[in-house]
Amino acid sequence: MTATAPLYDPVTNELLDWILRSTQRLRHTADGLTELETRKSAARSGWTVAGLIGHVRDSTWFWLHHVAAGHPMDFDNKDSWDNDPDTPFSAVLDTLQRDTTRACSEVEQLSSNAAPGWWPEGAWGGYRLTSIRGVLIHLLNDNAAHTGQLDMAREQIDGGVWDYSRNSIRLPGQI
Repeated sequence: MTATAPLYDPVTNELLDWILRSTQRLRHTADGLTELETRKSAARSGWTVAGLIGHVRDSTWFWLHHVAAGHPMDFDNKDSWDNDPDTPFSAVLDTLQRDTTRACSEVEQLSSNAAPGWWPEGAWGGYRLTSIRGVLIHLLNDNAAHTGQLDMAREQIDGGVWDYSRNSIRLPGQI
C-alpha cells in the first residue's frame, strides 16, 4: 500500500503564501529601529510600532489558529490586544514570525471553500466570514492596512521608505 500525499487547495496555499510574505514585509520594515523607536507613540492614538507588530501577531494567530483551524477560545469583543511593554522588540518580531508560520501550517490543508472551524458567536454585531478563503482574504487585507501604517510610522521615525527594488528599507541618503 502506498501513502497518499495530502491534498492542497491552491487558493488556500497562495493566500497563505501572501500572508507569510506580508509578515516578512512587516519584519523588514521594522529592521534597524531601536527599542526606544519601537516604543514611542507613532500616532495620536498612542499606538507604537511594537504594539502594531504585537497586534498583527495576535490577529494572525486569532484568525488562523482559532477561527480557520477551529481552536475555540474565550472571546471578549471588548478585550484590547495590548502587548507586554517589557518584552524586547526582537522577541516580539520572533514571536510574530514563529506563530505566523505555525498557524499557516495548521491551515494549509484546508479547502478555501470550507467553513471556518470556529466562530466567536455574537461578535462584531453579527459580522461573519463563511469560508476559509474569506478568513484568509480578511487577514491579508488587515495585514496590508497595518503594513501601510508601519510604512508611515517608519518614514516619520527616521525617513526610511520601502524600496521594492531592494526588498528592504532605504534610508535618506542611500542609493
